Amino acid sequence: MFATGSDRAPVEGLQAVKLVISKMGGDSDHLPTSHTCFNHLLLPDYPNREALKKALLLAINHATGFGLR
Repeated sequence: MFATGSDRAPVEGLQAVKLVISKMGGDSDHLPTSHTCFNHLLLPDYPNREALKKALLLAINHATGFGLR
């Protein structure tokens, strides 16, 4: 839902979702962002996997707006 804006898999299945993941520059102080219209996830350059996981979970769990909960 954070990256696609949908709380369900499409009728064709998850293989129909074309998720794009891109690097968002070198500032690891920012949280990940997404463009739900394009199924595009932008990730800052975190120093390690644990930092990435912590920031991604924080962003996902606190995503609100446009009906997201």
